[in-house]
Amino acid sequence: MENVLRLDLHALIPRFAPLRLHDPVRLARLVASIERRGQLMPVVAVPAAERAGQWVLIDGYRRRAALARLKQDRIWVDVWPQSVDVALLTTLSRGPERAWEAIEEAALIAELSARHSLQAIARELGRDVSWVSRRLSLIKTLPEDLLAQVRAGQISLWAATRVLAPLARANAAHARTLLAKLAEQPLSTRELKRLYAHYRQASKVQRQRLIENPQLFLNALQSREEEATAKRLAAGPEGAWYQDLRVVSALIERLLGQWHSLKQQGHSLKRIQIVT
Repeated sequence: MENVLRLDLHALIPRFAPLRLHDPVRLARLVASIERRGQLMPVVAVPAAERAGQWVLIDGYRRRAALARLKQDRIWVDVWPQSVDVALLTTLSRGPERAWEAIEEAALIAELSARHSLQAIARELGRDVSWVSRRLSLIKTLPEDLLAQVRAGQISLWAATRVLAPLARANAAHARTLLAKLAEQPLSTRELKRLYAHYRQASKVQRQRLIENPQLFLNALQSREEEATAKRLAAGPEGAWYQDLRVVSALIERLLGQWHSLKQQGHSLKRIQIVT
């Protein structure tokens, strides 16, 4: 940090703000920290080639937002004498102490890929091309409205990539409906995982009902599970034993029926001896 300057906050151009994730909890903690101890780490910026006296913000968007919330006019900036692309590659290649979220990496790599090959990006980042391609796929598989909600912190990246993106490819109308329902009544990752598992096995009519009221479906599912648990507790171990016996008896009856049918058709079956 050989060129740390105290600059006006408005002199920074937040060019990549739309690509960064918004995390209200972390921002609130940072606001409280800066209010107590001041800005401990400078942000990173490079000179704006097209605007004299201004700098493009590369890293430190949350610090900038925290200072703006505190109505501060000045900010400590580590000014790098590099181009925007070189600074982005340098920042992306840093170690875990300045880790980026996967979706942020994907967005910045997509930005760089408009001007550089994937091979060149991979080389500069010290990664292989397959890693760069996988990161890019996070962006390419998500509709823009879904990406906006991920960046706003309204939907987790897991939910977007594992549930909503596959759902959008299979049934765009259902994906839009579920997205709207999640905006009204968010679900936890565990709840969304259960919902999608049941959706994949449901009939067309059941899927429509599930998507239109996901919380009602989950409540009904929880109620059925609690009822089943209560019945098992009331029946005790002997009740569970009799239930298992009924299941096994039904299975044996079905197998015997199939055996007689196969025997009549002339199939040769091995003798099976059941030992108890």
